Amino acid sequence: MKQLLLFIAAIFTGISLQATIRTVSNNPTNLAQFNTIQAAIDASAVSGDTVYVHGSPIDYAGFTITNKQITVIGPGWAPDNTLPLIATIAGSSTNITGTASSGTEINGLFFSGATFHYQGGINMNNIRIIRNRFGACRFYSNVGGGGGTYTGWRFEGNYFDNSDVNGNGTFVNCIFQNNIFNLNCCVSASIGGFINAVNVLIDHNLFYGPASPGTNNVFWPSSVSFLTITNNIFVNRNAAFGNSNSVFNNNITFNAGDNSPWLANGNINSGGNISNQDPQMVNQAAVNAGTANPLLNFTIAAGPANNSGSDGKDMGLLYDANSSLNWLSSRTSRLPFIFSMNVANPTIPAGGTLNITIEARKNN
Repeated sequence: MKQLLLFIAAIFTGISLQATIRTVSNNPTNLAQFNTIQAAIDASAVSGDTVYVHGSPIDYAGFTITNKQITVIGPGWAPDNTLPLIATIAGSSTNITGTASSGTEINGLFFSGATFHYQGGINMNNIRIIRNRFGACRFYSNVGGGGGTYTGWRFEGNYFDNSDVNGNGTFVNCIFQNNIFNLNCCVSASIGGFINAVNVLIDHNLFYGPASPGTNNVFWPSSVSFLTITNNIFVNRNAAFGNSNSVFNNNITFNAGDNSPWLANGNINSGGNISNQDPQMVNQAAVNAGTANPLLNFTIAAGPANNSGSDGKDMGLLYDANSSLNWLSSRTSRLPFIFSMNVANPTIPAGGTLNITIEARKNN
């Protein structure tokens, strides 16, 4: 079974022959090469290795990647299979440090509360944070360590549940795309600290929460500027407060406090924005109530957000069946997976044949 999973993964992830794949499981019923993520990272080469983390009912500890380009892949935050175990990181912080860590990817993990640091003052480029869940977790520069230049960072297909991303330094050619930011309490805002932003794109995201969680701001007060904000949905969340000199186009607001953020603080209305209208998602009532469930149906049923994006697609989350930018795929990491396995004859005589039927599915 494990050999089959590794074989499928090696085929479809395009890993070079020089790179090494390492497996991690802390579940005694599912053995792997290592039982901690840190041990697999420590055993990895300077760059290019991949660490596969098995889903487990037992939490994993946080880990640190230092001056290594490593890809860490878990099963996703809600795997679409018959045994939906996730890989939960809890109890200690996770860190990415060092210039040589550029190109690192974190994919398909659930960070349940501890902070996720990147090293401030160090230029780390092309970091990819894809299809993870952050629960009551801060993703931010180490305290007191700002000032670096970070190029090509990508946050894609993540679910930020009472969590925030706090930049500290200069961010160039970075993108937040197809993420959900849900704030119910305790966190001041979703995105902050992007004071020096060059070509930072906030595109096709959903920002929502209950109407009165104690705060309803998308951005940290007075600390973001010069963003390009396109094709997003803001429900009960104010994108004006703390945001200046940013370009808005093809966004929709609904009960957002300031329903025309493109007219505030020197921001620019680049067209196609819709003020205070119901986006009409299928589960719009649950979104209006701030229900924290990333498996709600966020597709646009009809109305003003339908096919109204700058790309001709719906505003809000993307549901492109032919692309990796499909919220339905975001729950599972970017690997083909075994959806089900049935043993037809679990009891066999000595020398008999064991008949197993396996159903595998791709995941863009």
